[in-house]
Amino acid sequence: MSVLIKSAWIALLLMLCNPAFAEPEQLYLFRHSEKQTGNNPFLTEQGQARAEHLVSLVKTHPHITLYSSNYNRTLSTAAPLARYFNIKVITYNAADLTTLKNQLLAQSGVVVVIGHSNTTPQLASLLSNQTIENMDEGQYGHYHSLSRLEHGSYKANLRIMDF
Repeated sequence: MSVLIKSAWIALLLMLCNPAFAEPEQLYLFRHSEKQTGNNPFLTEQGQARAEHLVSLVKTHPHITLYSSNYNRTLSTAAPLARYFNIKVITYNAADLTTLKNQLLAQSGVVVVIGHSNTTPQLASLLSNQTIENMDEGQYGHYHSLSRLEHGSYKANLRIMDF
C-alpha cells in the first residue's frame, strides 16, 4: 500500500473518531433576560440591554456555538450573540434536557445556552453532576460557567453579571 493511500486512511479514521472525543472546553448557561408579560413574551428594554451585555461576557472567544429554546424571550436574548459572532442559533426542546446535554457534549470549543430559570440550573446539574440551587424567578443576572476538568467532567460556577 502506498504512503499516500495509508495517509488517506489514517486521516479518514481520525476524522471519523474525532466526534467521539469532542467535548466543549467551556459552557455558559444563561437564563433569558427580563421579559414582558403574556404568552411567549419578548424582552423588556432592560432585558434587551442585558442581552446586549452578554456579548461582553463571551467576546474573548473567537467562536461559539449558540443554543436557545424556541421562545421569543430566549431567542431575543440570544440574538445579540448570534449577530456578534455571525452564527445561527440552534434551537432545542426545553422539556428534553437529556437530549440537549448529549448534543452539547458532542460539541467542541465554547458553547452558550440560553434557557429559563427552571432549566438552566437543571442543565448545569446534568452537565456537572453537582447539586445546583434553583434559580429564583427574578434572578436575571445569575448564570453558570462550566469548565472542563482534566478527566472530562465539568465544574459549574455560579456567576453574577456586572450589569
